[in-house]
Amino acid sequence: MNHPSNTDVRRVATRTGAVAIPASLESDVAQYHYAPARRAGDFVYLSGIVACNPTSEPMSEAAFCDELRIVFKQIERLLSACDAQMEDVIELQMFHVFGSDRLDLDKAGQLAAIGRVRDEFFFAPYPAAVELEVADLNPEGGLVEIKAVAFAPLTRTTANETATP
Repeated sequence: MNHPSNTDVRRVATRTGAVAIPASLESDVAQYHYAPARRAGDFVYLSGIVACNPTSEPMSEAAFCDELRIVFKQIERLLSACDAQMEDVIELQMFHVFGSDRLDLDKAGQLAAIGRVRDEFFFAPYPAAVELEVADLNPEGGLVEIKAVAFAPLTRTTANETATP
């Protein structure tokens, strides 16, 4: 599997595991006091990552799909920083702003686009998933927020690191 670079992700050891903070989110973490990714034992919890349109012009389907790919690549990067991978994800939670004037898709189109892009990153057996409608997201122009939970046993990581050919 091709692992994304984690050279710009700071790891902070905790009593239960570690927190991963990408350089691009350092100011958000300082302002809002949260962990973008947190390993607790064999579980990895990711805070929500928002696909958004910062402009007032409606985003096209293609641009929305590109924005979703950025979100899923960030999920992949955070998982990797916590010694996990996409196939370890056991649950996705998605919070949608349907009918936004910042997206050129209706509810069905938005869900279909998300499904297509999600299938580029997850394969059967798929993680459990919940999709909820919300009135608004932060930051301004948020269209969908995606958070994930992964189960990645530490014993697997240790066994892989100490295995000899």
